[in-house]
Amino acid sequence: MPQTMYYDYEDDGFFACYLLTSLNPHHKRSTYIGFTVNPQRRIRQHNGEIGAGAFRTKKKKPWEMVVCIYGFPTNVFALQFEWAWQHPAKSLAVRKTAAGFTSLSGLANRIKLAYTMLSLPSWQSMNITVNFFSAKYMNHCAGCTILPEHRKVKLGSMDELPCYAERVDGVSENEKYSLDEAEFENNNSNNRDSSGSRIQG
Repeated sequence: MPQTMYYDYEDDGFFACYLLTSLNPHHKRSTYIGFTVNPQRRIRQHNGEIGAGAFRTKKKKPWEMVVCIYGFPTNVFALQFEWAWQHPAKSLAVRKTAAGFTSLSGLANRIKLAYTMLSLPSWQSMNITVNFFSAKYMNHCAGCTILPEHRKVKLGSMDELPCYAERVDGVSENEKYSLDEAEFENNNSNNRDSSGSRIQG
């Protein structure tokens, strides 16, 4: 039997998708899915502490980052996952599976959908890590698809993420990347086809 090949590009960069939940009492059920190379900076942008936050999250802050999914071999793979997670009913890779969900909104369903997506052919061969930042959110994993053995599900702080593990003169290796999540969001969100791939133009 041929062996399954797994992607493992841990040294080539940190590319992640994340899920936020609003702590605003007027928007308790609001969530947001995004892409980042720097989770600490990104949550500060969403909460208005520094510039370049997403317009959609401006009125519903403060936000808390629930989970960070990382280990994608390139930013393209991560952006495709982000788009499909945001638009499961439109994604060619996900829409058939998404049709089986009673609801695709809300925190628990967003987490369940991510687990299900990670078991689909488009992403099942990647050495992905699902990092929760609080034990209270891990309760939503109950009933989720069991991930393959080469996947990791962990509880840890942002400081423990691999993009911050090694710093030189106070700057992490990951901060050398010039990727700007806000720029990706503004320029690329409407520039992908239904599979989540970027449309060349």
